Amino acid sequence: MDFKRSRPEQVRLEVLTQCYGYRPGSRDAEHMASLARRDGEIADAVPAEFETEAAYLAGKGLVEILQEELAKGHKRYKITSAGIDYLEANGLV
Repeated sequence: MDFKRSRPEQVRLEVLTQCYGYRPGSRDAEHMASLARRDGEIADAVPAEFETEAAYLAGKGLVEILQEELAKGHKRYKITSAGIDYLEANGLV
């Protein structure tokens, strides 16, 4: 069966897998969108989508939002242990 994810689901999975691969570090939305475009995962990805879906994932406890000390408006995202468990339990990594 060929399962097609919605656009928000694609972006959420991309946020989680990028954060998983970069752990224990964190990533910002602009960098994640750039990598998604470059790697062809989401050819027309924009940072705003990544911010929106990362905020959703933070509400679910799968990622943590980190505020930068020097640039207060700049956010970075880090996968939580619940996010790691979710990806691994569902065979997504």
